[in-house]
Amino acid sequence: MAVNNKWQGFLLIALAATMWGVAGTAAKYLFNQRVSPFELVEIRLVLSFVFLFLYLAAVNRPLLKISFADIPYFLVFGCFGVGMVQFTYLFTISQTNVATAVFLQYLAPILAALYGMVFLRERPDIFRVLSLLLAVGGGFFIVRGNPGGGLAVNPAGLAGGLASALAFAFYMIYGKKGLARFNSWTLLVYGFGVGALAWSLYMPPWQAAAGHSAMNWLFFLYITIFATVIPFGLFFKGLNFLHPVIAGIISTLEPVIAAFVAWVILHETLFPLQVLGCAMVCAAVILVQTAPHH
Repeated sequence: MAVNNKWQGFLLIALAATMWGVAGTAAKYLFNQRVSPFELVEIRLVLSFVFLFLYLAAVNRPLLKISFADIPYFLVFGCFGVGMVQFTYLFTISQTNVATAVFLQYLAPILAALYGMVFLRERPDIFRVLSLLLAVGGGFFIVRGNPGGGLAVNPAGLAGGLASALAFAFYMIYGKKGLARFNSWTLLVYGFGVGALAWSLYMPPWQAAAGHSAMNWLFFLYITIFATVIPFGLFFKGLNFLHPVIAGIISTLEPVIAAFVAWVILHETLFPLQVLGCAMVCAAVILVQTAPHH
C-alpha cells in the first residue's frame, strides 16, 4: 500500500467520523419529538437516495450505470448493509442513549478482525490487536466515565447494539468487496436505493413523512446530507485504500469528536476517565495508522 494512499484513506475516514460525531445528537432530538426509528430510517434513506441520484444524474451520469448481473450484489448490500446499519443504530439510540449506541456499534472492528482470521486465514497482527483493545477500552471509558450518563443497557438495546456492530462489520467487509468493481458513489446510491425500497415495503414513504414539523424536516435534511450522504461517501472513499479493520478502528474517533464538541460548544464536563478514554482511542488510531502492515 502506498504511503500517500494510506494517509489519504486515514484523512477521509477521520473526516467522516468527525461529521458523525458532530451530528450524533440530532437523531436523539427527533426521537424526543416522537419520531420513531422506523420513520427516521426510511426518511433518511429515501432522501439520501433521491439527493445522491439527482446529483449524479446532473454531474456524472455514467456512475449510475450498472448491469443486470450486478443487481443481486446491490440487493444484499442495500438490505443487510446500508438498511440494517441505519436501523439497528437508530433503534439502539431509541432504546438506550447515543453513547451506548456508538460504543456497541464500534465493536464492529473486532468482528471484522475475527472474520478475517476465521474465513480469510489472516494472521493476527499485534499492532491491530493492540489497537482494537485500546479503541474498545477507550470507548468504554468514554461512556462509563460520565457519572450522569454512562451505559444504558437493556435487553432490547443490547440486542440492537450487537446487531448494529454485526451490520457495520458486514457493511465494511461487503462494501470493500464492492469497491473492487464499482465507484464508491455508485455503491452508495444503489445501496441507499435498495435500503429505501426495502423499508418502503414496511412503511410507505408518504406515511413516514406525514405530520412532521418544519423543524423536524430541517433535522431530517441535516441528517441526510451531513450525517449520511457526505460522511458515508467519505468513508467509502477511504475504504478504497485501507483494510476494513483499520478503517473501523479509525472510525472510532467518532465518540472522541462527539465528546470534544460537547465540551467546547455545550460546555459539558469531561471527566478524568473520559479524557483517558479519548487518549486511548487516539493512541489506537495512531498505532494502527503508523504501524507497518502487509
